[in-house]
Amino acid sequence: MRVPHSGRAVRAAAIIFTLPVTTWARAEPDGRSSTGKSSRENFVNPGTAVLELYVGPWSVVEKHYDPQGRVVATVEGTEEIAWIVDEHAIRRTYITSGASSVYRAFGVLSWDDVKESYRGVWLDNASTTGPSTVTGQWQADKQTMIYTVESQTGDGAQTTYKVVDRFVDAEQREATTYRIRGSEVVKLLDVQYKRTVPCPGRLRVIFDGMADSPRG
Repeated sequence: MRVPHSGRAVRAAAIIFTLPVTTWARAEPDGRSSTGKSSRENFVNPGTAVLELYVGPWSVVEKHYDPQGRVVATVEGTEEIAWIVDEHAIRRTYITSGASSVYRAFGVLSWDDVKESYRGVWLDNASTTGPSTVTGQWQADKQTMIYTVESQTGDGAQTTYKVVDRFVDAEQREATTYRIRGSEVVKLLDVQYKRTVPCPGRLRVIFDGMADSPRG
């Protein structure tokens, strides 16, 4: 996820399914497999368990748009997603580089079992106003997560973004970011994600079989 600051764009992604996910590789002493996946079969709740699908390395290709809908920049990078705090949340480390700058970001995402939504924060090297807040809701029929991202600009104004993040299949995701100002919706960014380590068959089966939200 990239949060716009002074005209820069947002990235975000998450996907929610219902069943606990088992690992396919050797378990390490810290409870995670040699691939970085958790060795747990049961997580603290179903909403947390589905974050297992995100864990691992991804390649990233971004396309940035001007207000007229023209592509004005394309940049590439990586995202590394790992479990933290005993598999209660995931940490996202995001890096892209262009011709003259490097974008670095760090995010945390977890399931709120009371508010029945995903909640998180995002920090990056483009902001001087602290973290952005993220809230996510899963649309089961479309296998799509809809994020609302709230950021503060340099003059203290609040800006809202909508991120539509969809799994194309078990190996790739695509996310589109829009800036929301009243009734005005402006497309800012498309991001294509691909796994750099192939998704094992077990996760493909889980992915293909999921349809419900964490609450069912």
